[in-house]
Amino acid sequence: MIEHPFGIKAPVAWLPAGLISWYGVGGLPITLVTAWVALVGGERPRLRTAWHGRHESLSRFWAGADFVLNMPHESELVKIREVMSQGRLCLNAELDLGYACVPGVAAVAPRLLGCAVQIECVGGQLINACFDTDLCGDVVRVHRENVIIDPVDIPDLCAIHPLRPLGHS
Repeated sequence: MIEHPFGIKAPVAWLPAGLISWYGVGGLPITLVTAWVALVGGERPRLRTAWHGRHESLSRFWAGADFVLNMPHESELVKIREVMSQGRLCLNAELDLGYACVPGVAAVAPRLLGCAVQIECVGGQLINACFDTDLCGDVVRVHRENVIIDPVDIPDLCAIHPLRPLGHS
């Protein structure tokens, strides 16, 4: 009989779509790995994303809080999956992932500078969906490769690359 080595499995089978970040207790930059993202354009662009923080002690997110959705470069996904394989989805952005953080321009939340896109959101609300909990917020500022893009000037939020399906693992 051939024995196969078994490694630690990630708590979820999906690839991360992004990293939600906000300030925790004492100004700690917290980030939560999210599985999917939906952007809705219009007069008031909105963002909706998966919230996997229900059972995480670090993820105490309050109604009305600001947050940033950070879209990592594809090369960063390996590092994020490695941390996820330890069974953790809610992390200290600086210590656990090594991201430098700066305050948002329009939202009171940390932006992860190593990410390709950062979408600042205000008025965050946790909504109980049929299957899981979703996080929703109003988009107030978008950063792509360190260039600020005002969402009012963007006719189609889907045109902001690299916002695209990440493909299959």
